[in-house]
Amino acid sequence: MVNEAKDVIWPAPSLIRAARALAGIDQSELASVAGVSRKAVVTLENDSGTEMDYRRLEVLRKVQAALEMEFGIEFLHRGRAGMGVRFRSPG
Repeated sequence: MVNEAKDVIWPAPSLIRAARALAGIDQSELASVAGVSRKAVVTLENDSGTEMDYRRLEVLRKVQAALEMEFGIEFLHRGRAGMGVRFRSPG
């Protein structure tokens, strides 16, 4: 079933992969912290589509939350420098 609302895919799967690398964790550890399967993380990171069904969006949200809350990652929207990831500034 395709998400009829056509939610924006944010962050992009490529940013999930970059954030995981920045955090220094593997797919298994991210999956465990996010409460999803390793296969779900692999599938998410390899997704290059412009739409996701509601199940994959749910995985994306869980993985994003884990990276932000547990590993201090910040996802950057497009700006002058483009999209990216960084560690959240203390403060």
